[in-house]
Amino acid sequence: MKKAVSLSALKALVESKSKKKTVIKIIWNDTEKITLFITPNMKINSFIYDEKEGYLFYDNAGNPITYTIPCILTEEVLVDGQVLLVDELFVNKERLSKEDRQFLEKYS
Repeated sequence: MKKAVSLSALKALVESKSKKKTVIKIIWNDTEKITLFITPNMKINSFIYDEKEGYLFYDNAGNPITYTIPCILTEEVLVDGQVLLVDELFVNKERLSKEDRQFLEKYS
């Protein structure tokens, strides 16, 4: 069984790594729902999943988002309000390090 941590623990990790306040935003389309950890000034309105490029995000005007989103959680990673610590989990486009996992386990 894979280890899981709370959303608040992951939020604390994202904030410590980015050194910015983050908010949790849930966004969905016709096929799936994802959870984003973003800074308050990021305006994300919609997304699509492209098999070649991955997730593509758009603002309210329909323009593509070019800045980095600190953390993206898919439905498969979120189970019963807990975040599974899987290899596909990235914070600031980096996989979780051993220190990150220790931080999460200590915080949970």
